[in-house]
Amino acid sequence: MKDSISSKPAAYCLSAGFLFAVWEAAARAVNSPLILPFPGEVFRAFLLMCREAAFWQHVGATFVRCIVSFAFSVVLGTIVGILCGVSPFLKNFFSLPVEIIRATPVVSFILLALFWFTSSQVPVFVSVLMTLPVVTTATAQGFAKKDKNLEAMARVYSFTKLQTFRWITLPSVMPFFLSGAVSAFGLTWKVVAAGEVLSLPAKGVGTVMQTAQVHLETADVAAVTFVIVALSFGLEKLFAFIVGKSTKRAGGENA
Repeated sequence: MKDSISSKPAAYCLSAGFLFAVWEAAARAVNSPLILPFPGEVFRAFLLMCREAAFWQHVGATFVRCIVSFAFSVVLGTIVGILCGVSPFLKNFFSLPVEIIRATPVVSFILLALFWFTSSQVPVFVSVLMTLPVVTTATAQGFAKKDKNLEAMARVYSFTKLQTFRWITLPSVMPFFLSGAVSAFGLTWKVVAAGEVLSLPAKGVGTVMQTAQVHLETADVAAVTFVIVALSFGLEKLFAFIVGKSTKRAGGENA
């Protein structure tokens, strides 16, 4: 009985129930749907949105932007991370731009990008910019954590560079890279949605959210927020699950 209560699904359910109870109590205390709508009102707004094909077109446009920006950040972050891992000079060279990106608020990049790109391109650019340091740092850390003893053994046994990379470098880098990729994937949704709210592309959940806010439809804003959170959480967990399975399978094959 104790194990069933302490299991993760049970804990998630209890936590969700607690949050909804707090939300309901707060909404009753405020007693103003314009400021804080009731959970039931948000759920009804969500159901109405789900019936509209246009809403799913907005969701699809945001999904495409997330996938495109994530792909760009993984490719560029991996390249820069490898360069930082193999060259101390390049690591120091890229450290300042990476730290500047980390320290700059995302809204600043969004407002600047509005001068440079179209409204549909802004969320992609900003997402790549904000997630690039995550992948870069994770990849570079993998190189830094290489086992020096294994590298020495590879030299003793006259491993080629390709063999050293395949059997020593790659297994060292992959856990860090995959962890960074999962984190970047979750961050992508948040940044893309924020970019859409300010850039207002023709299609995108951020546009739907901003339009609802202008028309003082608080329940709709909360409903779209729920969709973004659910998609971000669900897809990030799915991606992490696939990565975990792939890592275990690769580990079993190597063994």
